[in-house]
Amino acid sequence: MKLVRWFLSLALGVGLGLPAVEAAQPELEKINLCYSSIAATSITTWVPHEAGIFKKYGLDVSVIYVAGAQAITTLLSGDAHIVQGSGAAAALSRLSGSDAITIGTTINVIPMSLVTTPDIATPQDLKGKTFGVSRFGSLTDLGLRKAVAEYGLDPNRDIKMIQTGGVPEILLFMQQGVIKGGLISSPTLEKAKEAGYREFLNLSEVKFRYPGTALVTTDAFIRNRPQTLNRFLKATLEGIKYAKANPDFTVRILGKYTRNSDTKLLMSAFKSYVLGYIRNIPTVTLPEMEAVMEDLAERNPKAKGADARKFYDPAPLDQLAKEGFIKELYPR
Repeated sequence: MKLVRWFLSLALGVGLGLPAVEAAQPELEKINLCYSSIAATSITTWVPHEAGIFKKYGLDVSVIYVAGAQAITTLLSGDAHIVQGSGAAAALSRLSGSDAITIGTTINVIPMSLVTTPDIATPQDLKGKTFGVSRFGSLTDLGLRKAVAEYGLDPNRDIKMIQTGGVPEILLFMQQGVIKGGLISSPTLEKAKEAGYREFLNLSEVKFRYPGTALVTTDAFIRNRPQTLNRFLKATLEGIKYAKANPDFTVRILGKYTRNSDTKLLMSAFKSYVLGYIRNIPTVTLPEMEAVMEDLAERNPKAKGADARKFYDPAPLDQLAKEGFIKELYPR
C-alpha cells in the first residue's frame, strides 16, 4: 500500500510539473586555503568564506591557519592548494627548488609596525636586544630586518631574534618580558599601543613596495586546475569588494577570527588595513618581486642574479581582466 501511495505521489508531482525529489545541487569543488596570520590582512580569506562567496563560485573551501612561513610548507605538502601569506617566503622556497609561485599581492607594503617596550627610545637602544618573529623566513622576520636596517643597524649582528609562533604571541612575549619588541599588525597593534607599548616604526610608510601579503599556489595547481583557480580569484576579488562595502559584517568577522570583542579597536583595524592597505585588484608586479630578490640576496647566494620574473605568474589574474570580470566588478 505504501508503494502504491509513493507511485501516486510521484505521478501527481510529475503531472503538476513539481519535482518528485529536491533538485540535485551541483557538487562543490573542495580546496584547502591556508592563511598565515591572525590579523586584518587575512580578511581576503575570511570574508569570502564567511559571506558564502566561495560557494557562489562552486567552491567548498576549508580555511586553515598555519603561522608564518610554515604555511608554504603546508602548500608544498599538498595539505593546502592556495596560501595567503608572504610572497618572500614563497620566493625563498622556490629558490630551493619548489614550484611555489606568487599569483597576486593583496597588500604590497609591509603592513606592520615595529613595536617596542617603552624603554627603547632611540635606534641605538635596539642594539643587543632580543626581538620576536612569528617564524624565521616569515614577513615578521623579513620586515624586522628591514626596520632595523632603516636605522643603519645590521640585523644579523646588532639584534637577536626568537620565534614566537604568531603575531599575537609577539605581544604576549613582550608582556612576559621575554623580548623587547617585534613586528605587529592590526588589530594586535592597536591592543599593544593601548597597553603602553611604543610604535617605533610603521613600515607601511617606508617607500618600499613588497608582496607583504600575497596569494601563493604551485605551478602544478595552475597547470592542472586552471578553472578552479579562476573561480577562486573571482571569489577573492568579489570578497574584497564586499568586505570594504560592508564594514559591520567585516568588523564582526575580524573580531571572530582574532577573538577580540573591542568594536572600537576592530573598526580602527578595518579603516587602516581593509580600506587603507588591501588592494581592490591584487596584481603582482615585477618591481615588487625584484625587491624580494634583492632582500633575499643579502642572506641567500642563490638569489643573486636570479630572474625575478620566474617567481610570479600574473596570467591567472590577467585572465579575469580578459574575461571582463574586473570591469564588471568595478564598472568605473
